[in-house]
Amino acid sequence: MGEREALHPGQGATDRLLFVHPENETAAAMAEAASRLGQDVRWIADPVEAVSVATTEAVFPVVVVGNDFRQCDWFDSSVLQTISALRRASTMSQIILLTPDAADLESCCHAIQNGANDFLEVRGGRVDADALSRRLSQARQRFERQVSAARSMHTNLTADQTGIVAQSRAMSDVVSQAARAAQISDAPVLIHGESGTGKQLLAELIHRLDPKRSAKPMLTVNCAAITGTLAESALFGHVKGAYTGATTTRAGYFRSADRGVILLDEIGELELALQPKLLRVLQEGLILPVGADVEEAVDVRVLAATNQPLRKLVDRRKFRLDLYQRLNVISIQVPPLRERPEDVAALLSHFIRKYANHYGHEIVAVDPRVCEFLTNCALEGNVRELENTVRRILALKTSGDEIRLADLPETLRSSHANGERPIFPRELVESVCRLIDQGKVTLPDFVAECERQVLSGAIQRTKGTSTDLARKLGLSRRTYYNKRRKYGI
Repeated sequence: MGEREALHPGQGATDRLLFVHPENETAAAMAEAASRLGQDVRWIADPVEAVSVATTEAVFPVVVVGNDFRQCDWFDSSVLQTISALRRASTMSQIILLTPDAADLESCCHAIQNGANDFLEVRGGRVDADALSRRLSQARQRFERQVSAARSMHTNLTADQTGIVAQSRAMSDVVSQAARAAQISDAPVLIHGESGTGKQLLAELIHRLDPKRSAKPMLTVNCAAITGTLAESALFGHVKGAYTGATTTRAGYFRSADRGVILLDEIGELELALQPKLLRVLQEGLILPVGADVEEAVDVRVLAATNQPLRKLVDRRKFRLDLYQRLNVISIQVPPLRERPEDVAALLSHFIRKYANHYGHEIVAVDPRVCEFLTNCALEGNVRELENTVRRILALKTSGDEIRLADLPETLRSSHANGERPIFPRELVESVCRLIDQGKVTLPDFVAECERQVLSGAIQRTKGTSTDLARKLGLSRRTYYNKRRKYGI
C-alpha cells in the first residue's frame, strides 16, 4: 500500500505532517505518536509519490523522512535523493530525518547540505515521545518564522525599491529560499546566476532578514578586483610594518564586518593562494593579518555569489573542492530573465516608476508592443540590461511622452531581428484565436493561407531572381518551387 489515510484529518494548516517511510512497526509507532500529538499525518511509503504530493498539494510545514533501519546502510543514496527532491518541491517545509543512534556525522552533514533541517534518533525501534514533541514544536516555529519573513519580504519589495520585483513561480521560490536562508544566521550561502540577475540584491535581502546580523554591516567584496600582493591585506588586514609602505595597521574586510555579513562577489575569481585562508575563516572563524603572529577570531557570515559554474572550476583545479563544499551549505540558483518572462511586465512597470520619479517625469504611457518585444527578447544582461534600457529611454524623453518600439536601443532591436522570434501584433493573434474558438478555421488551414498570401505578395514585390527570393524567404530553391506549385502561383 503506497499511502495511508490521514490519522487525524481536520487540524490547522500548521499541524499538517508528511511522513515518508517504508511500512513497518517502527513507522506505524512513529505515525501514531505524531497523531497523538495533534498532527494531521499523511503517511506515504513511496518516496516518488511523496515528492509528487509535496509538489502538487498545499505546503506541509513538517516532513519526516526515514528508512528501514534493519538495513545495513540506513542512509543510502535514495534517502539523499528523497530529501533533495522534497526540498526542491517545498522550500519552506521543515524536513526532519530519522536516524539510528549510531548515525555518523558525515551522513548527517550530507543530509543538511541537501535540505534536511533537523534529526530525530530512533533507539531500539522506538522514538521518544518527548523528543518527538520538542522536534515538531521547534519545526513548526521555524516554519512560521519563515512564512512571516517571506511575507515581510514580499510586502517590502516595492516599498523599499530594492528592484527584486517578481510575479513568476521561479522567482517566488528564490525569494522563499532567501527567507529561509536568512533565518539560519551562521550558514554560508552560495548564490548562482548569470550576470545581471540580481544576486547582490538577493544577498542584501538575506542580510536584512537575518535576525542576528541585520543591525550589523554588510560589506561587499569584488573578488575579481582584489588580486596581487595586496589581496590578502584587503581581506584579512595587516599590522604596521608588515611590508614596505605599511605605515599603519589595516583592519581588512573580515574584521570590519565582524558580527555582520560579507558578500564575496565573483567568488570564482578568487586567487588560489587566498582560498586556503578563506577556508580557515569558514571552518574556524580565525584570520591571520599579514605580518601578525597570532590569529584573531571573527564572527562573520559569508555569502558568496558567482556567475561561473564552480563545480567545473573545481574539476579544472581552479577552485578548491573543500572551499566549494564549505560555501555550498545553502545554494540558491537565480534564474535568468528569459526563463521567467512573466516577470518582464512587472519589472518594466517598476523601472518606469523609479526613473520617471528620478528624472521628474510624469508617469509615461507604454506601447503594449514594447512589453511584448522585451518579453520575447533574450536580454543578455538580464534585469540589469532591462533597467538600463528604461533609464536610457526616460533620460531622453519629454515628460508624459509615450514609450514606443522606436525608443528601444537600435542594438537591441537589430539583435532581436537577427536571431529572435518575431513579434506578431496582439490583434492578429487574438483574431486567429477567436476564429479557431468559433470553429471557423483550423490552425493548419490558417498557416497554409498565410503561407500562400505571403509567398504571392513576395513574388509580386520582388525584382530579383527566384534564387534571391527563396533566400530571403529562408527556403531552398526546391522548396520554393514546390510551394509555388502547391498554391498554383
